[in-house]
Amino acid sequence: MIENQFTYLTMAHSDIDMILLKNYLSANGIPVITREKGFGGPIRSIFMGSFSPAHIEVFVKESDYDEAMMLIDYEEFSAELDEEFWMEEEDKPKKSH
Repeated sequence: MIENQFTYLTMAHSDIDMILLKNYLSANGIPVITREKGFGGPIRSIFMGSFSPAHIEVFVKESDYDEAMMLIDYEEFSAELDEEFWMEEEDKPKKSH
């Protein structure tokens, strides 16, 4: 089974979340597979629309798991941005009065 070759990463709660996450990870070289739990897939989208709540499991290869977690870890990502921002601020010449 393909799920045996991949490791569970997270749960997407809508089609749009899944698409954004899948595209983001794929753009960073991480292949993704998904599996919808319960009533879902094309049938759910037809009856309830593409933005309806969903339970879509997202899987990545075990070798990509740590990198994928780092990429989707907002707090770590936010901290990296803050660090980069402060480094840029320190590099700017100080204004003299």
